[in-house]
Amino acid sequence: MQRTSSGYAASVIVTAIVVAIIFFFIGYYSHSPTTTPGTTTITFYESLAPAEQAYFTNVLIPEFEAQYPNISVQFVNLPSGQPPSTIATLVQANKVGASIVGLDNLAVGEDLFPGYLMNLSSIVSNMMPSTLISSAANMVSYEKQVFNGVYFIPFRSNIPLVFYNKTAFTNAGITTPPATDTQLLTDAQTIYTKTGVKAVMFQGAANTGGHSGASTGTELYQWMVQDGGNPFVFNDTGDIQAFEFLYNLSAYFTPGYTGGYWGSYKGLATGVYDYLDYQWPYVYGILTNGTYNMNNNNLGVYGGPSGTSNDNHLLGGDVLVIPKGATDIPALETFAKFLLSPTAQKQTLVQLSWVAINSQAYQNLPSNTSVVGAALNQSISGGVFLRDPTPWISQWNVYASDAFTQIIVDHASYSQIPSILSSYNAQMYSYIASNYNSSVANKYEAGYYKPISI
Repeated sequence: MQRTSSGYAASVIVTAIVVAIIFFFIGYYSHSPTTTPGTTTITFYESLAPAEQAYFTNVLIPEFEAQYPNISVQFVNLPSGQPPSTIATLVQANKVGASIVGLDNLAVGEDLFPGYLMNLSSIVSNMMPSTLISSAANMVSYEKQVFNGVYFIPFRSNIPLVFYNKTAFTNAGITTPPATDTQLLTDAQTIYTKTGVKAVMFQGAANTGGHSGASTGTELYQWMVQDGGNPFVFNDTGDIQAFEFLYNLSAYFTPGYTGGYWGSYKGLATGVYDYLDYQWPYVYGILTNGTYNMNNNNLGVYGGPSGTSNDNHLLGGDVLVIPKGATDIPALETFAKFLLSPTAQKQTLVQLSWVAINSQAYQNLPSNTSVVGAALNQSISGGVFLRDPTPWISQWNVYASDAFTQIIVDHASYSQIPSILSSYNAQMYSYIASNYNSSVANKYEAGYYKPISI
């Protein structure tokens, strides 16, 4: 499964420009180490939220450098969605050096299929603990089976949760958060009738606001799976049902939902909306850190309502990869082993609400992690799945976001939903056939590429 020659040519043409951009980000977004003679400097590329970046820069990396004084870490925090193209550019320009990258598991295929990632099979035991949680271990088994090697290893897991304003729900006479989609629609109607507030914030930024549709596509993916669909094909029965439900629910979306993305949460504390639909767990720490005056009395968090077919949750998060051609591999192995250690994993679990992939990190947790921990356990117990790491996921995100815009934002006729989704199915098929081949496109149409239950 290879990219077309025209695709590679285009990549080569822009290489010089993108390299310059990468060096710009290194200058403005990096933790620059102080090196001494004999020290190996490695570069760690990631895309983290500001609070996450600060914790790595101020706590974790200094801890590592104190423990391993012969290795310094230059941390480069890339904009959301940038890591895949950064890897491609570094490899094409032979500028990899001692680099390791935290890559969204959604985007692995973009670098794996063209051959930009190092096969880690011979060194994975030096990096990855034997005490992985089951979902992480299953992911590694999956890639061995499908890709005949280990090209990415679990780093941090993430499961979207739903946050809600307990006080607003109580004032509306609602004693528990909605357990099903039907209840969610009923509760949204109740709150609007009693308060005039359109209660639901949805990640509807789509292809606007500089977010490239990734947030919208990610949320849509989970809705479609919970209604029994295969999101990649767009137009099976479950996919259509999910869009039809969201069409009805959108009557109660807060007016600012078209700018909603993974960084939208402030309105929950200020009363702009009462139900923060699917956000990453780190939001809990931000809303309760004193800035927004929320606490366990007025802030609720849980796994969210179940769909008509299941209560499965998307397992997001990042994996660690080493770009092909990297140097100073032992230093990179040491850094990866540190990031996956029980100590570092517990720190990110407690401080950033990341789901630890090392099972030993869950021992003797402080009590203040119990609220988010309970919500995560609820989500995991319903079943988790991964997005198949296809190399065309970015294009799928574009089409999914365009479908959302046409159906929800522009409010197409309800009866047009099946035909609109079928049109994006056809566009996806044509894109795959043009950029890969008809055999791959036919597998797509047959539903070969689908969510991975783990």
